Amino acid sequence: MNLQSGIFDKTRLVSNLLMLILVAGNIFFSIQYTEGIKQQADQAAATVDQDAARIQSARFLKEFIDIVLNTQGTIAFDDRVKLENDIRQIHDSNLTNQWNDFVNSKNAKAAQGSAVKLMSMLTNKML
Repeated sequence: MNLQSGIFDKTRLVSNLLMLILVAGNIFFSIQYTEGIKQQADQAAATVDQDAARIQSARFLKEFIDIVLNTQGTIAFDDRVKLENDIRQIHDSNLTNQWNDFVNSKNAKAAQGSAVKLMSMLTNKML
């Protein structure tokens, strides 16, 4: 009888160890799975943010071309305010600084150079 109880204890010990290993494996893979889902959600959110910035840049570029480049003479105050607000909504300090360089240009040649650089930066942001 002592021999049989020893076999059952060993079998019970082995089955308990296997159960413990299986539970630990399930916990590990569950954590890995949830981390993967979180990473995918973060990547999706970053993609949405990039797409929104691209769309804002494209809209601003179109407005800039329609308002600034197609206007002869001075640009209406309302149009300038709209462009100013739109460039700030992109939340890119380099674009905002280039916009300020364009607005503060001393002559037509400097304004033209700043406009070209601004348009180049906008197209790069859309890519």
